[in-house]
Amino acid sequence: MTPSSKLPIFALILPLLVSLACNFSLGGSDSDTDTNTTTLPTTETSGSVRTIPTSESGTEPTSLPAIASSSSSDNTSENSVLVMKEPIYIQDERNLVTVFLFENLDSDGVEDIEYTITVTNAAGATLKTENGYIDFIAAGGKTGVASQMFLDEGMVVDNVNIEWTYYMDAVGLEDNPFSFSNSRYYFDPYWDRFTTVMTNNSATTYTNVRVDMLAYDAAGLVVGGGFTTLNFIPGNTKIGLSINSFVSDDPVRYEFFPKLSLLSNETTDSDLFTDISVLKTGFFYNETTLGGGFLVQNTSNNVMRGAEYNLTIYEDDGSVAQVSSGIISLIWPGQTIGVSPGSVTLSEGATPTDFEVNVMAGDPVNQEFSSNPLSIQSSTFIDDNLYPIVSVTIANAHNQEINNPYVTVLLYNAADEIIGGGFTYPDPVPANGTLIYDVYVTHMSSEGPARIEAFASLTSY
Repeated sequence: MTPSSKLPIFALILPLLVSLACNFSLGGSDSDTDTNTTTLPTTETSGSVRTIPTSESGTEPTSLPAIASSSSSDNTSENSVLVMKEPIYIQDERNLVTVFLFENLDSDGVEDIEYTITVTNAAGATLKTENGYIDFIAAGGKTGVASQMFLDEGMVVDNVNIEWTYYMDAVGLEDNPFSFSNSRYYFDPYWDRFTTVMTNNSATTYTNVRVDMLAYDAAGLVVGGGFTTLNFIPGNTKIGLSINSFVSDDPVRYEFFPKLSLLSNETTDSDLFTDISVLKTGFFYNETTLGGGFLVQNTSNNVMRGAEYNLTIYEDDGSVAQVSSGIISLIWPGQTIGVSPGSVTLSEGATPTDFEVNVMAGDPVNQEFSSNPLSIQSSTFIDDNLYPIVSVTIANAHNQEINNPYVTVLLYNAADEIIGGGFTYPDPVPANGTLIYDVYVTHMSSEGPARIEAFASLTSY
């Protein structure tokens, strides 16, 4: 591999980046050993990925590190720096999963890794492309990448090519604050589901953290993978992750690779987890459906916009059954509102026993209303075996129509436990008027709820 220069025009000839991520360090793994075996096709619908070199020429500026490009032939040469290992792709009807591992064999870091995944059919025609970016991989470090593409009807993949370029002689952040434990695999008729417990071992809260996962079989071969993006993870806290993907064989080991993106933030502001308090939670499930919700209160002196929540649903052994997340509607000082994820789908065989809710306060906002102009006048439960609803009457105390209402419903049993709920975005509510609207709810009991609470507010965005 011959280093060459990174010319100013280089950025202009590359496609727009759609996956912007930076690696902390070596990535996380909840296995005791790492296997770097080159993976061959494991089924008729998966295959090894061929790499194609990219090239740039010119004189290297003295202020910039060397830029290099790699190909499959480079990976076996003495000059290899950033090599790709264990690549496979899996097509399941219109879903295409491509996974591979980048490893930095150099004594220095590499950065600005730009890769392009090109999917072609048997005739060589391009079906899809995806561009990605990884900010930094430390010396001797590695990171896994999982791509998920949705193909058009009738597309059949014959080959997946991956091209990449990178800077050498880089220095970057090498401390990974995250660890992973209690990983679990759920077979699902539509998606294979992988879950894990992710722990933030630092005092810093991180937002918009992408996590790529590679799954290995008993022989140590990569058999699939996927990725997810976590909206936030508080400092010194654990949160569940759930990743949907496909595998070509039974997985027995998993590696997780956390990355920050340009949308990520880091903060040590403790008020983010005290300004909004969780007062009560309750969740019930029936076979593969879970419903419920929780109550939160704004304990600050500000109207809060953009508050977010993470719900982790745990099995008895401490593994994760499923997760859910969302945004909380606009909430005024001292106000209590209900939050519900609606219907949460569980994998077959899941038997959750514990539930944990983390709420991160949003941003203080100047609001034209000194208090919430919307309220619920009445709510009525209407039973249905498939789609039970709660009919609510929303009142608007403002002299103008409100176009961005948000309604949450919580259902209680006779013991005053939250057993179900739902949410919706109703039609505009007339000025100084009312609107009757139906909210679909998840209700696990054969009997109607003993009590209903419904909350109307404005969307927080």
